[in-house]
Amino acid sequence: MGRSGVNLPPVAVVAVTVALAAFAAAMAAAALMPDQPLMLALPLVVAVAASLAPVGVALLAGERWAFVVALAVLLFVTDASFRARNWADKSWDWQVLMKGVVWLGCGVAGVMRMPSVLKLVAEPPGWLALTFLLIMAASSLWSPTPNYSFLASASFLMMFPFAFACADMLDDKDLLLAMALGCGAIVLPSLAIAPFAMGVSGTSPGSTGEPDRLRGLTDHPIPLAEISSLFTYACLALRVRSRRGGARFLLLVLGCAGAVTALLTHSRIPVMAMVASVLGFVSYRKGGALLMGPVLLVCAGLVLMMESVAGFANFLPRDLLELVSRSGSSNEILSLSGRLVIWPYAIDRIWDAPFLGHGHASGMEVFKGFAPWKITHAHNAYLQALLYVGLAGTLPLLGTLFAQLRMFMRRPEAPRDILLLYAMLSGITEQSMLSNMPSSSVILWMVAIGLAARAWPGEKAPSPLDDRGIDARLPRPTPKGKGAHRLVRARQHPEPP
Repeated sequence: MGRSGVNLPPVAVVAVTVALAAFAAAMAAAALMPDQPLMLALPLVVAVAASLAPVGVALLAGERWAFVVALAVLLFVTDASFRARNWADKSWDWQVLMKGVVWLGCGVAGVMRMPSVLKLVAEPPGWLALTFLLIMAASSLWSPTPNYSFLASASFLMMFPFAFACADMLDDKDLLLAMALGCGAIVLPSLAIAPFAMGVSGTSPGSTGEPDRLRGLTDHPIPLAEISSLFTYACLALRVRSRRGGARFLLLVLGCAGAVTALLTHSRIPVMAMVASVLGFVSYRKGGALLMGPVLLVCAGLVLMMESVAGFANFLPRDLLELVSRSGSSNEILSLSGRLVIWPYAIDRIWDAPFLGHGHASGMEVFKGFAPWKITHAHNAYLQALLYVGLAGTLPLLGTLFAQLRMFMRRPEAPRDILLLYAMLSGITEQSMLSNMPSSSVILWMVAIGLAARAWPGEKAPSPLDDRGIDARLPRPTPKGKGAHRLVRARQHPEPP
C-alpha cells in the first residue's frame, strides 16, 4: 500500500525556496570575499532570519504567543554579546547585522498593527513619548556624529511601534513570561560559565568593566546586572501568580539564580533599584505611601545635606566604606564610582548647547575632553537627555514619565509601574531608558509607556456622587417614622427597571 505524500501549501514552498537561495547566495559571497568579515557573517544572519520566519508569519497574523516569543528574542539579541571589540568601533559586523535583522523584523511587526498602535499613541503617554523620539531623530542633523546618531535614533523608532503592539496584545503574565525567557537566555548561561570564565569573550578595549566581574553573555557587568534584576523579578512575580507547587519551586530556584548572577557582577545599583521599585510599589498599593514618602524625602535630604556640607568621609567610617566597595578603596564610594567626577563635566557640556543638545548618541565626541578615563555616556539618564537633546527633548521625556507616574498614582498595576519605577531609579546612575543604542531597559520602558496609554482612557474614575450630589459611598441613615419599613425594603430589594 503506497504512502501518501505531504502536500505543502504554495506559500511554504516559495518561502523555503527563497530561504535556500538566500543562504546559497550568502555562502557564495562569503567564499568570494573571505577577507571581508561582513560577508562571512551573511550565512549566519540568513540562517537566523529563516529560523525566525515562522514567528514573523505568526506576528503578522496577530498571534499572542508570537509576540511573547518575539519580545523574548528581542530582549536576548539586544543585550547579548559574543565578541569583544573597542567601544569606539561602530563598524558593521555579524553581530550588528544580526541585531539589525531582529530589530527591523520587530519594527515591521509593530507597523503591521498600526491601527492599534495609533490608538495608544493618541493618549498623552503615547504622543509625549513619540514627540521625544522625533526630537531625538532630528538631533542627528546637528550631531557631531550624524550617521551614528541617525542610526541610533532610527533604532529607537523601530522599537516604539513593536513595544506598543506588545502593550496592546499581551497581558501582565505574557509580559512577565517574555521577560523571563529573554533575560533568562542571557542570565542562566552567564551563571553556568561563572566558575570557568567571567565572559564568553574578552573585555572590550576601552571598557571600564573589571576583568574579575561577571559579564557573561554581555559586554559589561552592568548590563548583566540589569538583566539579572529583571529576570529575578519576572520569575518571582510569575511564582506569585502560579498555583502549581512544582512550577512555584522551579520559579523560586530561577529567581535565586538571577539574584546570584546579579551579585557576581558586583554592580549594586540595578539590584537596589529593583528592590526599591518593588517595595515602593507594594507599599503604595497597600496604602503606606503617606508614611513612606516623607521618610524617604527626609532621608534623602539628610544624605544630600551631609555630602554638601562636609562630605561622606566625615560621617561614615572609612573601614565601612572600604567594606562595601568593589575595589577595596573608600574613594570608590565617596565618588559614587567616579560619577561625582563625570557629572560636573557633563553639566558643563550641557551649558554649551542647553536648548537643542549635542545630538543623540554623541557621547563619544562630547566626552573626548574628559581626561580621567574613557566614557561614552553621562551615567545619568536625566543629564544624558539634557546633553543629547537639550530642553527641547527633555521636556517631552519628563512629560512621558509624569504621565506614567500619574497612572501609577491613580491605578497602580504590576509589572507596568514596577518597570517605570525601575527605569527612573536606575536612571539616577545609569543610562537606563536613554542608552545610546536600544537596550532591554529601553524596550521594557517603552512597553510600560504603551501599557499606561492603554489604561489612560479609564484613568478618570466615575464620580461617586449620585443625581442629588450625595456621595453614594457613604452609609445612608436608616429611615425612621411612618413608612420606614417600606423604604428599607425598597433599598434591599429594588424593583427592576
